[in-house]
Amino acid sequence: MRYLGKTLAQAVAHFGWGAIIDFAAHLPQESATWLAVNSDRASFASRFGSSAILADIYDAISALAYMYAKRNGGTASKPKGYPRPWRDAGERFGSDPIPISDFDDWYYGGDD
Repeated sequence: MRYLGKTLAQAVAHFGWGAIIDFAAHLPQESATWLAVNSDRASFASRFGSSAILADIYDAISALAYMYAKRNGGTASKPKGYPRPWRDAGERFGSDPIPISDFDDWYYGGDD
């Protein structure tokens, strides 16, 4: 037990069940037990989830400022999204998708 510095059996003997129940009810959000019990809230409680929400807020404010400037005759460049490491575009191949009507000819090698 990382937080108690003892095994559960030792902690119960030392603190008693009442204190262990109180301890378990107030575990920090980083603990594996809290994450398992509160799996629906875990993504929002993590630093990664908070960072994603903040990046979305940044993008929304940038878009609002852009729209306001354009609406009132200002010159503004279209905002770029806040960089997110999990949304890395990576290397792209090609340009436009092939039309579905041409797919069979392309895939099967034409009319042989």
